[in-house]
Amino acid sequence: MVEALPTIDRAFLSVLVRGAELTFDNAEKLYFEAELLAKAGATARALCLHQISLEECSKIENMGWWATSLLSGLEVDQNRILGALKRHSSKNKSNAYMLSGSKAEKDANARGDWETARKEFEKLQMEFHKTSNDAKNASLYVDWKDGQFVSPSEQITPEMLAQIVERNRTFLGYAHNSLKMLKRLDKSPEDLQDLVVEFVEAAKELQRHGGDDLMSASDELVKKFLDAGLKRLREVG
Repeated sequence: MVEALPTIDRAFLSVLVRGAELTFDNAEKLYFEAELLAKAGATARALCLHQISLEECSKIENMGWWATSLLSGLEVDQNRILGALKRHSSKNKSNAYMLSGSKAEKDANARGDWETARKEFEKLQMEFHKTSNDAKNASLYVDWKDGQFVSPSEQITPEMLAQIVERNRTFLGYAHNSLKMLKRLDKSPEDLQDLVVEFVEAAKELQRHGGDDLMSASDELVKKFLDAGLKRLREVG
């Protein structure tokens, strides 16, 4: 048990939660506006709005990390975080954590080859960003492809739209859960602060010393934290 917990900047925690609320509201509106465009036959423009909605979802996850840092006393480079919230690459790479890993990454994890697994995930992040950003640009601009100019409607297919709609629904669900946790923290951060600090310290220790099965140990650490958090929330109401 941590004896002296860091002082919580309650005012700034509320700023973060308000930001997450505004961001989720915007992500939802973008989703519904994209659906209206799709019904009107504007497939390309609909895909663009769904992509922007996905990028908004990733910002909520980053705000959650920021709030966790406030509770645990970690130093945060505010300019760096705000810069990441603006960069399309950072937002797409954050969303890549929500994807199912590639076969190469899963195989590397299964045999305990953590370095290869890390590299494969970074490769997935880059590919996901490129695919997402290329599709967004193609949904807006006339492009030069295979020796000819092509319009957005010639590049964006109904299948591409269906895929991003399904992904956006899933990610909005993740973002909603993160927002609920942030609002609960804002209501009474002291209820969970000791668990957050213990989790961060345990994660640091795990990162320093590793082990033969780092992935399983990390999963177990997260599960333990979530179970303890849910139990605490039931106790305090």
